[in-house]
Amino acid sequence: MEAATSYDVAIVGYGPVGQILATLLGRQGWSVLVLDKQAGLYPLPRACHLDHEAMRILQAMGISEEINAAIVPAREYLLLRADLSVLSNLPRGWETPSGWESSYHFYQPDIEGIFDATAKSTPGVEVRQSTNVRTASDLGDRVALTVDGGEEPIFARFVVGADGANSLVREQAGIARDNLGFEATWVVIDVEMKAWAKAPGVPDTGQVLDPAQPSHMAWLGGDHYRWEFMIVDGADPVEAAKPENVWPKLRRWITEDTATLLRSTTYTFQSLVASTFNLGRVLLAGDAGHLMPPFMGQGMISGMRDAMTLSWMLNKVLKGTAPVDFMDAYTESRRPHVTEFIAESVRVGQMVCETDPAKAAERDRKLEAQREANPPFQPQLGAGFVDGPLGGRLAVQPRIAGSKGALLDDVLGSSFALVTVHPDVQGGLSASARRHLELLGVSIAAMSAQSAEPSPETRSLVEQGSRFADWLSAADADWVLVRPDAYVFDAGRGTEALEESIDKLLAYITRESPLSAGKEEDTMLVGGTVHA
Repeated sequence: MEAATSYDVAIVGYGPVGQILATLLGRQGWSVLVLDKQAGLYPLPRACHLDHEAMRILQAMGISEEINAAIVPAREYLLLRADLSVLSNLPRGWETPSGWESSYHFYQPDIEGIFDATAKSTPGVEVRQSTNVRTASDLGDRVALTVDGGEEPIFARFVVGADGANSLVREQAGIARDNLGFEATWVVIDVEMKAWAKAPGVPDTGQVLDPAQPSHMAWLGGDHYRWEFMIVDGADPVEAAKPENVWPKLRRWITEDTATLLRSTTYTFQSLVASTFNLGRVLLAGDAGHLMPPFMGQGMISGMRDAMTLSWMLNKVLKGTAPVDFMDAYTESRRPHVTEFIAESVRVGQMVCETDPAKAAERDRKLEAQREANPPFQPQLGAGFVDGPLGGRLAVQPRIAGSKGALLDDVLGSSFALVTVHPDVQGGLSASARRHLELLGVSIAAMSAQSAEPSPETRSLVEQGSRFADWLSAADADWVLVRPDAYVFDAGRGTEALEESIDKLLAYITRESPLSAGKEEDTMLVGGTVHA
């Protein structure tokens, strides 16, 4: 095997998911090759929404502040009648666990340029554009890829298909997809307002629940706006996207004199999920693994979650801390989670896409009668946590006093983290538990509401306010073990419970059961979720 053609990870596809995954792996010291058939970045917008968790992932990449300067908070979500009067207002001002705003909008070329520059400047990351992958083969101990114009195969320890809905990597691995049943075709239009033109008065997000013409509008920041119209009249999709058929639908807001049409195309929104996200040394991320209707703005974000989870799981396997079959935990953790997002996006899509006037009227009556907003949709992970009030949920990330308001992940890094509000909870840990924490690369910190005596073993942190302490207290816990993707592995009270949890974490990573040699415990790993 030639060193020049051997990498730790090969990624096929250089959209946002491939860019983010390459950066996260490169930052951990791995050699990464990214291959993409396009000569450069796609110049037009596609995705337009980030949420607080996406910002937390960008924070792990070290670019959250740069991205934050290029995006705008999206605090308004209106459900509108056909006459554009407000039917229901779904506020986005709730306090998030990640410490970022709940929603943001962006113009994709602005932020993808940052992703691109970050990936290409990350040591260990090599990007080859204008490179068409012909084959990706799992050889058992490595993968081999062939490309157009390449005489010799390229080898890597793993390959990740981040190559979109028509993924070559998925197809060549023979991974099937399940169809969850939703399909609707919409025209998607992006415009840029002319410098002298008045803003069109579009809400941050507006869904027009008109059974005669379901539509969507959004301000993407700056002079960029998006409209989407469902095809309901049997029109030919190609014809429906032509400018002469688009402008009449836009004239209640803008005209050819006030705005420039950047893009007008049709998409058939679908709900598909791969039967598995990993098969041997072949892994899927983003649209290669799942497609969902866009009504919750979670498509690209779900791919970002894939990248974040993949990056830490691959890190454990590449280091030799975990066996190759630990990558089964990727599917176990991510597939049920993203499937819940797809199902909820379908539910919202069915509400938005209703074209029966009687059913639409009944929907509107229910929305008008609703007095309280539903809680934010934040499903639990599919697996990889200990059952409990916090397990499988995003961990709260407070701001830390005395560090210019830095967020917790900036202080501890994107590793496993043990954070306690009682430093002495670690005092009784056995020598083996301490070794396991070291082996697993667990960062340890004691969080308090005021300055504490420094400990030679534990980093002492002071949070701004008491949200983190209150979060643990509500769960009757004084410590929490957090996965590198910011989801809670376990939380509990006292040293004895912590000792048991460390055993469970080691068992999860090593895919072994029983958890510790010589122990007779009724604790098993079932489907990747730890059940005690």
